[in-house]
Amino acid sequence: HALGRRCGMIVFFGGAIVSYLIAILDVDLGGGYTLESISCLVGLVFVSAAFGGIYLYTAELAPTSHRGMFFALCSSSARIGSFLGPYAIGYLFDITHKAIPLGILAFLCALCALGMLFLVETGDRKIPDVAAEVTERRKGFKIFGSA
Repeated sequence: HALGRRCGMIVFFGGAIVSYLIAILDVDLGGGYTLESISCLVGLVFVSAAFGGIYLYTAELAPTSHRGMFFALCSSSARIGSFLGPYAIGYLFDITHKAIPLGILAFLCALCALGMLFLVETGDRKIPDVAAEVTERRKGFKIFGSA
């Protein structure tokens, strides 16, 4: 609870950004390992942590009356992304320098971190039951701070 949900998610996305940018460097670590392989695995851990956090955050953002539809939309988007991502990034690795797909991944993580700034902090707050409570929660909301 020290960081809060929103700040914690930004830290996870920030870790992924740094990991993907470090992976661009050509460094052989010996024994068949490269800085790219290790850094991409660390980035994957950060992205997986962010995915788990977003899944939990989704339940706290949506009111009870809309939660099923909200989860269905988010799950569908996640499935489409998990299907298309490996093909798109894998294709880019084959036809361009590795900095292009890794830079795209870092940029997408930066967009997600920026998007987290526009969500309300939900830690230690009652989960809304109806849409009117969501509107009430956003009153006095500040991007750089919680109200």
